Amino acid sequence: MTRLVWIQGTQLTRDHGALAAADRTTDRVVLVESLPHAQRGRLHRHKVALVLTAMRRFAEELREDGWQVDEVRLGEQRGFVDAIADAVRAHGADEVLVMAPCGWQAQAALPRVEAAAGVPLRVVEDTQFLCSRAAFSTWAGERKRLRMQEFYAWMRRTHDVLMNGDQPAGGSWSYDTENRETFAAWKRSGERDRPTPPPAIDRNDPVLVAVQADIDRLLPGLPGRAEDFWLPTTRAESEAWLADFVEHRLAGFGPYEDVSDPADPWLRHATISPLLNLGLLDPLVCIRAAEAAWRDGRVPLASAEGFIRQVLGWREYVNGVYWREMPSYAERNELAAHGPVPPALSGEARTELACVQHVADVVERYAWAHHIDRLMIAGNLMLLTGTEPQAANAWFRERFADGYDWVMQANVTGMALHADGGLMATKPYAAGGAYLKRMTGHCSGCRFDPRQRTGDDACPFTTLYWDFTARHHARLVANARTAQAARGWERFDAAEQAAIRARAATVTAGIASGTL
Repeated sequence: MTRLVWIQGTQLTRDHGALAAADRTTDRVVLVESLPHAQRGRLHRHKVALVLTAMRRFAEELREDGWQVDEVRLGEQRGFVDAIADAVRAHGADEVLVMAPCGWQAQAALPRVEAAAGVPLRVVEDTQFLCSRAAFSTWAGERKRLRMQEFYAWMRRTHDVLMNGDQPAGGSWSYDTENRETFAAWKRSGERDRPTPPPAIDRNDPVLVAVQADIDRLLPGLPGRAEDFWLPTTRAESEAWLADFVEHRLAGFGPYEDVSDPADPWLRHATISPLLNLGLLDPLVCIRAAEAAWRDGRVPLASAEGFIRQVLGWREYVNGVYWREMPSYAERNELAAHGPVPPALSGEARTELACVQHVADVVERYAWAHHIDRLMIAGNLMLLTGTEPQAANAWFRERFADGYDWVMQANVTGMALHADGGLMATKPYAAGGAYLKRMTGHCSGCRFDPRQRTGDDACPFTTLYWDFTARHHARLVANARTAQAARGWERFDAAEQAAIRARAATVTAGIASGTL
């Protein structure tokens, strides 16, 4: 019996479930670089280059390990359905083994692949997460409201992470309150004068060079430049990146994780999410490395816990929510938002808002930005201007190297846009210029004044924040976490309220047209 093991480009882990179920002496592995898939939307070239280069180098590793591997390259211009059917016929395969895809649409397409192949397609469990879909469903049970904090505590106990017996290390499950230093504190600390970017990669690697040439030939005009590519593409390189983060950035990650600095897109962030999402890093390896650094006294508990909460808590949680709630989750639009992605973010225009232009430039160059730039600048702008949730999701999926549907639906639809009505977040993450001035360094280089609500010099975020509050006042007043701020709108007299609403209409139109 010969089986075909189909490994998808986001499943480049040596602990692959389908590989574990296969026999390297008789079965064959196939990796498909689908040109039709790469042509959907307007992907950033770094995302395409990362996936294709990692796939080709993973194929090399598998061959070195004794596997027979077929590669369908981008230049063959094949789709997944035809490529798998052809491979089945070419090798006389009796069955196709595949690990459960990471996205709903890919999973829904499996019956078409099976029908075209004409042999059974056996789906094995996804091994790239620490909480299986079945385990998450069991944990969630009949809960009417899901809470990440409860899930995170359960995961800590389940995997014995940062635990002292049956109690959390240090006596608390979360040290988030210790991880909220401001931009001013970042400057005073001297950390700003000690940049620690991720390690440089070899852009002359022959496999990467060949991939970049294929992109130029077959996918011209993608955002980004080949000379800016910065990501590792093998497990060994990725593990070296993780070690560098733990040694040089983890200690400062915690206190300054919510800062945005126009002079430094990296700050102390790990920048490993693209690698985790391809399987080049194992989440438990990342977690244990951070935990060991704390237990050895190399990093504060608050920093180690803050990082672990993102990997063991949030990442696993959003994946669980995605598979529990899809496909109907993608239809949610609780705030009835129907606007486009602001042209400043889509690259169709430049903007006078310094913070927004910074994020647009960083994403254009790196296909990445840290979570505050995503949530409190790009996501906040989309929330305040009423960007339609699936349009926002598409932008994040296409422009970010770590952007996949399972990641973005919960983070964008739920967290950034509150379009799920509070399933993912207990409040909308709306913020005005005061927050941006406190937590970022962008306001000093911007012509707008974050203290002003009206007038030509008023910060658009300040104006739009109050307009958002007015539009959704009943909802916000009824929410314990936003009620006090929402009542601030009631303190403005009628003339001030009218002026804010009028200015907001002008600002929204300017942002939508790309003239502001």
